[in-house]
Amino acid sequence: MSQIPLAVNTFPTRPRLAPSLVRWIACGLNALLHFVALAGARPFSRSLAWRVYQSWGRTAYRIFGIEVSVQDDNGGRTEAPRLYVWLNQSNLAEAFAFPLLLPRHATVINLEYAAMPLLGWARTLIGDLVIVRQWKSQAKRGIGRAARRLADGEDCMISIEGVRSADGPLRPFKKGPVLLAIQSGATIVPMYLYGGREVLPRGEWRIRPGRLQLRLLEALTTQGLSHDDRNAILDRLRRLAEEARSSAIA
Repeated sequence: MSQIPLAVNTFPTRPRLAPSLVRWIACGLNALLHFVALAGARPFSRSLAWRVYQSWGRTAYRIFGIEVSVQDDNGGRTEAPRLYVWLNQSNLAEAFAFPLLLPRHATVINLEYAAMPLLGWARTLIGDLVIVRQWKSQAKRGIGRAARRLADGEDCMISIEGVRSADGPLRPFKKGPVLLAIQSGATIVPMYLYGGREVLPRGEWRIRPGRLQLRLLEALTTQGLSHDDRNAILDRLRRLAEEARSSAIA
């Protein structure tokens, strides 16, 4: 399988104003049409709603000239259920990458994201789990719902950084995703996404054409582990993230 190129940190030229405005208008129309279709499909089939959401993402990326690809260090051999753990957050340009590159899954998202018009509302319709980070009891219940869905065999996804990194370096990792995996016996599949800051640099709104590359890192089993093992797993995830990040900036 091809390796992630090291030169992914090269920033493309900033697009001109008029084409950027046209693309955003087209993206807005695409969002509206697909949201209506998704809302109509969801009462009948969650699977159909998921496919509509994927179509939304493919069209949005086509409008902005963004390609997506995935490299799986596990060769596609991971035991279900899987908890996909996103190790680095960047920006909303990455929003559709995971539904396009991963099998169907439920994502644990925060309330601020879920409240975003159309995009956030769509995430709740396709079955994502909403938590309020500032409300600890509610967040705990949300993680409990995710654990039950994992225990029922459904794949889930969660970010391990508490908040998005504003300037690139990894933020402190939270223990919640590790405890969730241990509680449900899920396989942890760490993920690192390359290219987000290149297609949409900090403080910008003009999305550049480019490539988002998702790398699925070495999977970690939690079978037979207890809460006493959480720090060791967290340290392992941190090392994997730092190694993945260094390959992008080398």
